[in-house]
Amino acid sequence: MLNYIKGLLGQTHTKENKATNDLNVIWIHGANQTSLSFKYIRQRTRFANEILVNYSSMNRFHDNLDEITEQCQNRGPHFVVGHSMGGLYALHLTKYLRIAGGVSISTPFRGSSTADWAKYIVPSYPLFKDVGRKSEVVKQADAIELDIPWTQIVTTSGSVPYHNGPNDGVCTVASMQHRPDMNHIEVDHTHYETMCSDGVADIISSCYSRVSESLSSSPVLLKPSLTL
Repeated sequence: MLNYIKGLLGQTHTKENKATNDLNVIWIHGANQTSLSFKYIRQRTRFANEILVNYSSMNRFHDNLDEITEQCQNRGPHFVVGHSMGGLYALHLTKYLRIAGGVSISTPFRGSSTADWAKYIVPSYPLFKDVGRKSEVVKQADAIELDIPWTQIVTTSGSVPYHNGPNDGVCTVASMQHRPDMNHIEVDHTHYETMCSDGVADIISSCYSRVSESLSSSPVLLKPSLTL
């Protein structure tokens, strides 16, 4: 209940389940959701070590990022999973944490042209400013060079007419497919159906296993955590 109240007040918090020396799995939810959105996928994957991130979309992106980084720092290595906006947080975390691999789900890495005009209709809403195509968040993410295994799950169903091109009801397919340094896997789900998909859970488990096995067989020196 305390964590729920903190979420309503816009405070970022994490919950950690630590059982073994395996990779930590950091779960980062999408905008206006909570870590509860991963409940079904977590029940399917059953990772031993988990860090459940919660943040408020009423905060600016970099304020949330600072808090998430601080709470996860000096731990790791990590495997990160982010849904939608959570994927942008996950990508930015590679600059500060020891990330060994990741999966993003329905993440608009090219930003949202819808947000570009919506920010003028609701100027007090930070999300529209942070996820626009010309936002600093998106431009900084675009400059990040990935040197770790990363899979982007692209959701292709549920298209609505007010987004610019084929979309999953929230993000355009083009924005989800923007990065050439990620392995793209298309799934016939809407933006939110993907969170209760056995196939998506299996993809995450498979990606995690490959990263974990790679670290076990030939450990590599991951980038050290940086202090903000």
